[in-house]
Amino acid sequence: MRPADRPGWRRRGLVPAAVLVLATLAAGCSSSSSSSSSSSSSSSSKPAYCAAASQLKTSVQALGNVNINVHDLSSVNTAVSKVQADAKTFASEAKSAYPSQTTALQNSVSSLETAVKSAQAQPSVTTVAAVVSSVTQVKTAADNAQTAVKGKCQS
Repeated sequence: MRPADRPGWRRRGLVPAAVLVLATLAAGCSSSSSSSSSSSSSSSSKPAYCAAASQLKTSVQALGNVNINVHDLSSVNTAVSKVQADAKTFASEAKSAYPSQTTALQNSVSSLETAVKSAQAQPSVTTVAAVVSSVTQVKTAADNAQTAVKGKCQS
């Protein structure tokens, strides 16, 4: 029997692979967080969704920093729950101004939730890869939303 055919070898290989993929993703998330802030004299005139956009940005960055352990996805669940709550708040406050961005964000978060549930039910390289892919989709949707509101929400 080849080592790769032995039970447990494939699962042991999942953890380092998932950590490597998420580390790469986290680096991408954290590098996009630097932004120069220009001084604006009227911070009180910002729309209500600006605070929600800021919270969403923080929770998506935190999600990108989570290490996926194929045997324990509780930290991913915690991060996903925070992103879900922040995405819901942002969407409810910004939907009328940015309907396409909020819809894309909600759809990507829903796909992420499905991918995490699948990975919990049946941990494998495929299901963990789907989680990583979904995290990337959420990050992209959140980045697009941040770009859309940037002009209204800069300090």
